[in-house]
Amino acid sequence: MTCITREIFNIPCPTCGVTRALISLLKGDLQGYFHYNLMAVPLCIATVLMIIGTKVKIKKLQIISIVILLINIPYYFYRLRLGVIP
Repeated sequence: MTCITREIFNIPCPTCGVTRALISLLKGDLQGYFHYNLMAVPLCIATVLMIIGTKVKIKKLQIISIVILLINIPYYFYRLRLGVIP
């Protein structure tokens, strides 16, 4: 599966590698998980917290989710700078 962001803008998206990282984690391949995207689990948690926080109107869950997403931004630029995004 090709990333739409990569196809259109020719750069990887901030969540690039999340699916492959989660598959590696489920297989017990921690090295693969860390290689693909260290933020895969936190990003999934952020997504779930945002959905729950929005549905049940719990602002604290939404804030935690936003903080996790904000942490991903410098990590994305770090990976982009090093050229380690698969």
